[in-house]
Amino acid sequence: MRKFLLCIVLVAATTAATAQHDGDGLHWQGFETNRFWDNWEISVGGGNTFLQVSQKWGTDPGKFFDRNGWNANIGFTKWIVPVVGMRLQLDAGQFRNYSYDQARYGSEAFNTPYMFVHGDILVNMSNWIGGYKPHRFYTAITYAGFGYTAMSWTKKSAGSYNGEYAFSSGMLNKFRVSPQWDIELDIRSWLFAEKSLPAEIRSGGRYAFATSLSVGVAYRFKQRDWTPAYSQLDVDGYIAAIVGLEERLIMRDEQLSTATKEVASLQDKNESLVADIERLKSNKSTHTTTTITPECVAFFEIGNATITDYGKATLETYIEQVKSSKSNITVVGYADKETGSAQRNEQLSRERAENVTAWLIESGIDKQRLTTKWVGDTEAAFTTPDSPTVNRCVIVK
Repeated sequence: MRKFLLCIVLVAATTAATAQHDGDGLHWQGFETNRFWDNWEISVGGGNTFLQVSQKWGTDPGKFFDRNGWNANIGFTKWIVPVVGMRLQLDAGQFRNYSYDQARYGSEAFNTPYMFVHGDILVNMSNWIGGYKPHRFYTAITYAGFGYTAMSWTKKSAGSYNGEYAFSSGMLNKFRVSPQWDIELDIRSWLFAEKSLPAEIRSGGRYAFATSLSVGVAYRFKQRDWTPAYSQLDVDGYIAAIVGLEERLIMRDEQLSTATKEVASLQDKNESLVADIERLKSNKSTHTTTTITPECVAFFEIGNATITDYGKATLETYIEQVKSSKSNITVVGYADKETGSAQRNEQLSRERAENVTAWLIESGIDKQRLTTKWVGDTEAAFTTPDSPTVNRCVIVK
């Protein structure tokens, strides 16, 4: 009996621990898990039961209908999500069977009372396959579980008290008649060691199994339905946002690839320009008269107004040629119209021109000689080659 009570306590504790407590629910296939006291059912039923031993299949004494007993059951079910639930059930009744050794025990049928307490994991196949529908009339539920069976504890029953652990499985068919009530048809079987049966009806095999068919009712209380975690409108919106983001990422990747190629081309041109400047420096004669270059060009990176190292190298050569002169200098900033808005390009050309002017003053050019202008993308600094990179510049002349 202590094993019997221990099994009840363990199954009840497992059911309670598995159910989620009050608080924010987790999400399962678009539905929120419920609070602990939501989606409970209590069910009662009764019907027929039949016992079969392993070694005497097809050779059982007595007629089939003479070996049928009765059963009654009560169960408590907690649904965790629309597909998965747990049940604690007590099944009690009476097996009826004839002895396989009638010479020793007689030809009368033995009535063997039993009790079977078990915990089951329930899987709602209708919700799993067909999706959750709160007003579905018929629901098919499969289950499997584990428990403890005890039998033959009264003086009128055959043999002496015996009990063993048992495995259960079955199909629960539910027919909804109202939001609160269901009619249930439960087809159940359980497997247990034959040694737990009374000696009078044992066959000498290792196991026995019982089947039962019961009809009953179930009452659902507290919260009975499930709350969607996300509405269909939310899901459609999320999908549309993801698709739009993917399209923008593809477009940004293409733009980045184009900009990378342009920057690489500009760097090649700047390196060539620096090489030309160095060559001119090496060919410069100390005996010749200084000739002022009519103009100087400093190129910039796309979307940037910071003077590059290559641009500074160009300006340094220009400063050496005009520093001792008294002529006026005009600084004009440009931006290419292929990228950016007109307003942004106006600002960008201004910042480029002002940065070059400031750098010239810092390098020793009298600010009174300097005039600063900017034209945005309204004018092209160069038309050949036909590339926007050459118009991201400042011309000093």
